[in-house]
Amino acid sequence: MTVCAVIAEYNPMHRGHLYHLEQTKALLGRDARLIAVMSSHTVQRGEFPILTKTARTRMVLEAGFDLVFELPAPHACATAERFARAAVGIVARLGAVTHLSFGSETGDMAELQDLSFLSPENIPRGMPNNVLAIEYLRALREMAPGVVPVAVKRRGGPHDGPRGSASAIRKRILQTGRVPLGVPFAHIWREELKAGRAPISIVRQEGAMLSVLRRMTAADFWALPDVGGGGLAQRLFHAAGQAGSLEELYRQAKTKRYTLARIRRCFLAAFLGLSEEAATAPPHLRLLGVGERGADVLKHIHTPVISRPAAHKDALAAESAVTDQLSLCMPKPEAAGLEWRSGVVTPPPFPAGGPHFVKTPY
Repeated sequence: MTVCAVIAEYNPMHRGHLYHLEQTKALLGRDARLIAVMSSHTVQRGEFPILTKTARTRMVLEAGFDLVFELPAPHACATAERFARAAVGIVARLGAVTHLSFGSETGDMAELQDLSFLSPENIPRGMPNNVLAIEYLRALREMAPGVVPVAVKRRGGPHDGPRGSASAIRKRILQTGRVPLGVPFAHIWREELKAGRAPISIVRQEGAMLSVLRRMTAADFWALPDVGGGGLAQRLFHAAGQAGSLEELYRQAKTKRYTLARIRRCFLAAFLGLSEEAATAPPHLRLLGVGERGADVLKHIHTPVISRPAAHKDALAAESAVTDQLSLCMPKPEAAGLEWRSGVVTPPPFPAGGPHFVKTPY
């Protein structure tokens, strides 16, 4: 059985993602099973995703994936290297994956393989998909050498372009509260908007976040994931004491050396209490969704996976804490404990009221 994994944030899923999926199927065959390893409730740009992982899992299953696994918050809010290593680590532990498909600006596997042996400072900049692809290849060599990489060339505009990109979709919905024409899975968007679960925005917790940061010491910032040496900890500490808004906070800390994404990740990790220990620990195996053919793939996965969150509260305590903060960033904040009220999403048709859930042994 051909089982192909795709690592992604899907924040949100858009037509470029659907194109990648179609190209992957064309290369591997329509009978190939598909597994998504998807960021949970943090993303690489140092923010909360605009939709809950339940809503994004619904989109992924409707797109044709068979299984969806979680990339935990400490690993999703991370550098490209850490993000890739954690996600490939999940792929390796599942044991059933034969291929890993990813997008890149060039789509040239030979070139990407060559680049993956170079030091980071020699990697061409301005191609974020290529950077992730290179990190996937490095992680595969070390952790899952039997998994075959598949590169799909991106099409369309820039990664954060003004039309059709995930960034453009998020910006439009945050500004208008409406779903732009042509955005896939509009029915899911409408349900989430109507229920007040979207759009999620960390700005709704701006005061709380600034308050937490002002109580931190320089030593606290030094201990955060990805801070390392140099003067970054001191810049973060100084900005936290001066800024009156998140925009000002990021602007004061950012420099040419310290990118905006890195600054955001550091501050989000500080607010959420994400530690270096959690960011470097092996990620848990959490099942988020099962498609129509997912049960066939699960038979080939012999590593126990978490599918009932309430039965694994110790293992998911940090994830639940992140979800509780995300819940306060919804237009209609939800009560704490959303993590424990969630289950494994199954594909449509959904009953009245939204997605339904299944119980599995673990």
